[in-house]
Parts: sequence; structure tokens; C-alpha cells
Amino acid sequence: MYIKKSRAIIKGRTYEYLRLVQGIRVGTKIKHKVVAYLGRIDDPSSAASFLFNKSPVKNEQHARLYALPMACNQIIEQVINLPAILTKVFSTSVPKETLLLIKLMILSRLLNPESKLSLTRWYQHLYLPDHLPKKIDVHQFYTALDNLIVKKEEIEKELFIHLREQGLIGATIVFYDLTSSYFEGEECEIAKFGHSRDKRPDCLQITIGLVIDQSGLPIFHEVFAGNMSDGKTVKGILDKVRQVLSIKNILFVADKGMLSPDNIVELEKLTTDGYTYILSQSPRTGYDTLKSFLAQKDTWKKLTEALHYTVTAEKGGLILCYNPFTAKKAKITRDAKIEKLTTFITLELAKTEAKRKQDKQIIHDRIIKKLHSSHAGKYFTKDTFQKKETVIRKEELLDGVWVLTGNTKLTPEEIIEAYKQEATIESSFRVIKDVVELRPIYHYNSQRVKAHVFICVLSYLVARLLERKTRQTIKTLKEKYMASVIMNGNTPSSPKQIIGGTIAMKD
Repeated sequence: MYIKKSRAIIKGRTYEYLRLVQGIRVGTKIKHKVVAYLGRIDDPSSAASFLFNKSPVKNEQHARLYALPMACNQIIEQVINLPAILTKVFSTSVPKETLLLIKLMILSRLLNPESKLSLTRWYQHLYLPDHLPKKIDVHQFYTALDNLIVKKEEIEKELFIHLREQGLIGATIVFYDLTSSYFEGEECEIAKFGHSRDKRPDCLQITIGLVIDQSGLPIFHEVFAGNMSDGKTVKGILDKVRQVLSIKNILFVADKGMLSPDNIVELEKLTTDGYTYILSQSPRTGYDTLKSFLAQKDTWKKLTEALHYTVTAEKGGLILCYNPFTAKKAKITRDAKIEKLTTFITLELAKTEAKRKQDKQIIHDRIIKKLHSSHAGKYFTKDTFQKKETVIRKEELLDGVWVLTGNTKLTPEEIIEAYKQEATIESSFRVIKDVVELRPIYHYNSQRVKAHVFICVLSYLVARLLERKTRQTIKTLKEKYMASVIMNGNTPSSPKQIIGGTIAMKD
């Protein structure tokens, strides 16, 4: 999104207007969608005048961002009760202004995700019921982060208790997954090279584990070193969920990266606390055993047009799930790739018999390099480059198939439905990365990096609750209300003029 200026000539006079627009691709062209009309630049009562006026504004006039900051503040203070929770946890061990600094950092991640140094200037444009100091030094934010991370587990516990008492969060089914976030720098102790979900294997990274409820609200999170494997994080997360949050009788749902013999043992140990689990498993695991089932997909039970399933045994068996649409798409993509590579191989091999013969080893190496870069080497032999029909047939059987295992007493349909909700955690990571903008990470001290992630998770919690209250996405709210300002509002009780409206909060 960006600001676009337009001109209109009315009765011989030229007027300039500002609009907040968003570029949208339509076919091969980019068209502009107007998100908000900011008004005329020379109109002193317009948002355009306050935010972008070229001429100086009178000293007694002030324009501050109003609608979205106040809505977020309402979530922070009245819904999640964060000031009271921080006061309880910190007691008298930290300065009083720490609570305000933490709130400002949460608002910043939602509304203006920039550095802490930028925040020392940006907060002055906010309209809040708090008394905002005239100046905040960046080191005050750093100190607030240091105080925050020390009490992380206590704060998460108090937040969980409060939200559960208010009926806002559930713990009957919890979902767990990991993501990674890369660094541009090289000095953080927990920043390591590892499996990059950001497609940046060239960068150091951290790994973030997130536990959420069915509605996508965060229950608990942990920050690990960037080279931590998915499976090794499960035991620690389970221990903290049990010991810190004292949660019992839950269904633990996680992806195939968490499946390992050790984790199964740990999960089975927790059955006395009412813990059951559903884990995804690669259909390649135990393929020889599953092959007979995979060859009979036409006999599987149809749950929906896009989801068929079967069970390998009545009790304790695996649940094999199949999406025919995904399978069809995968086959088309693979066949096109194999056909293209077959043509390439034929043309390359023909060069050995051409008038100007090329060295066979050079051609061989070139074909091998092409197969490697296209990730299709397994479909061809490495000597004569003939297609491996058995491998292709195996891939066709595996197309669109995913496997679930677990120890819950739910029916296969209920297990599948519970696991499908795991997609909510993917959307959670997208909000944290794209809206809250976890990156770039400016800190290098490990504790401050963890505190930064905690602020981002708290901002995500506020965003989710605000979406639930307004029944609008946080992206839509930012598009509609970031231009809303208040004029001459020197105290919370005496705003003189609001431009842009306020946000309707629904029960």
C-alpha cells in the first residue's frame, strides 16, 4: 500500500487529494484499489492535511493515530488484562513505566513494525488513555525486554488462566508446530544454520515452537537454537505445558516432523494425565506394508469429494487419507517434468553422434546436473538415463496420500477433522511473520531475541482477539483505520474532533 496524489480542477481552481491505495494484479496489469480517501491536502479537517500537509500546522493543533491504537489498547487492558497480569508478576521489582513500554512495543509490532529506535519517535503519534512521556530512550525498551523475558513462563501461565476463565481460550485440543526465522547478523548465540522454512539456508536462524488452541490463540511458545530438530523439541514442550500451565486431559496434535520412537514413548507416558495424541506420518514409512491399501483407493470411504480414507486395522491401525484433486495435480506436474527431461536427455545424447561430437563424459555430467537441479533424478537411471517405471508407479500410489497415527479413542472421522485444524497454526505463523513482522531481528543478545519473539507472540494474541471482536481481519482493520486521527485531543475525556471513525467491537 502507498499514498497516491490526485488533482481535480473545479471552477478553474486546482485541488490536490490524497488516497491510500493498494496495487492489485489483474492479468498482466497492475490496478489501484482505493483503500481509504484521506481528503484534500488544503482542508485542515482532513486526515491528509494532518498526516501529509506541506504547510506548517498551527502549534495548538495535534493529530494522533486514534482508532486502531485505541482498539488494540482495549484488547490489551480489558480483554487479556495484561497490565494487571504484569503488575502481579513483576510486583515492585521493576519500574512502573515498564508496563507502558511493553504495551508500546506490542502496539508497534501490530501497527508500525520497525526497530525499537524507530519506536522512540513513532509512539508520539499515538492517542492512548495513558500519559505518554515526552521522550523515551531506546535503552528503556531494551531494559523492559530484559525484565519481560525473565518472567515469560509466569506471564504465559497467568494469561492462559485468565483467558480460560473468560472462555476465550480452550485446551481440549492443542496444536504444536515449529517455524524458523533467519538473521542477517552472525553474533547471536542461538542463531545456527539449520532447516530453513524461509528458504534461506545461507543465513543463521532461530527455531520457534508454538502451541495454540483450536481457534488459533497462542497458549505457549519456546525459542530454540536454529539447528534444533523438530522431534527433539516435543518432550520439553510437553513438560512445560504440564508443569507450567498444569494442563491435563488434552489431545496433542502435531505434524510428521514430531514423529519419532522417543516422542511416542513420552506421549504414551502421559496417558495417566489424560494426554492423547494425533501425529502425522509419512506414507513412505512402512510403504511395503501400506502398498496393498494404496492400490485400492477406489474402495476407500468417501468423507468428502476431496477426502477419502481407510483404516489399516479396526483398533490401533493407521488412518490413510487421500485427496484425489491433489493427486491429479501432482501427477500432471510430475509427468510434465519427466517429459521435458526425457526430451532434454534425448537431445543431449544425440550430440555424441553429431558431426561435431561432444565428449560423452561432459554430456553425462551435464545431464546429471540437470536431473539434480530439477529434483527428478530418482525417475531416471544414472547410467543410461532410462525412466524408472517402478519408481514412477510408487509415486503415483503416494500422490495425495497422508497418514495419521495416534492413541485417541475418537472415530477416524473425528481424528481426521481434528488434524485438519492443524492448518490454523500455519495461518498463525503467517500472521506472526507477515503482519506482526517478526523479521528483521535487530537484537543479537539471546535473551533479547527471545523477548522480541515474546512481544511478537503477544501482538499476535492481540491481533487474533481483535479479529474475533470486530469480525474483520487485522489486515482489513489496518487498511481501514490506520488513517484515522484525532485532532486537539489533549486528554482522553476531551477529544475535539475524530477523523476516520472508530472500530465497532462486537460481543
